[in-house]
Amino acid sequence: MFLSTYLMKVDGKGRVSVPAAWRAHLSQDGFDGFIGFPSLTHAAIDARGKGGFGQLMAKLRSDSEARAGTLETELFVEGDNDAAYLSSVAIDVSFDGEGRLSLPPTMWSSLGVGGGGEKPGQLAFVGRNSYFQIWTAAAWAAQAERERERFMARIASRRVVPLPGDGR
Repeated sequence: MFLSTYLMKVDGKGRVSVPAAWRAHLSQDGFDGFIGFPSLTHAAIDARGKGGFGQLMAKLRSDSEARAGTLETELFVEGDNDAAYLSSVAIDVSFDGEGRLSLPPTMWSSLGVGGGGEKPGQLAFVGRNSYFQIWTAAAWAAQAERERERFMARIASRRVVPLPGDGR
């Protein structure tokens, strides 16, 4: 499980350490790294261990087959094949013996960082339970505030009994 948010320093060579607790979890799949792909909704990278990515692929294949009604979607004969698309943009990202990784240019561009441009000073590794995301620290700070506000509004709208001093 991927919990919490870690701000990790990017070194002069563009390398960043993966949180130690997460490295241990990722290594359980027999791979010292993760599979990453551009987030479909944010300027971030979605990342899963090998097992988690395999589960996601199985679900996408199942959904594609259900829409088309046959296994033909696996062969690109009919319909959309979401698993094929995601496989085409996903990459294996391995970390070195010290737990650092170097993101390829396509992943930096997913974060809104240009190929030859200066790398941000920190990246945010954001736990999302069964997967995690990588953001620039600045982009995550803004997103975290939006998510917090939405969460608090949802909780407040469900509150049956007002809290002391709530004014309701």
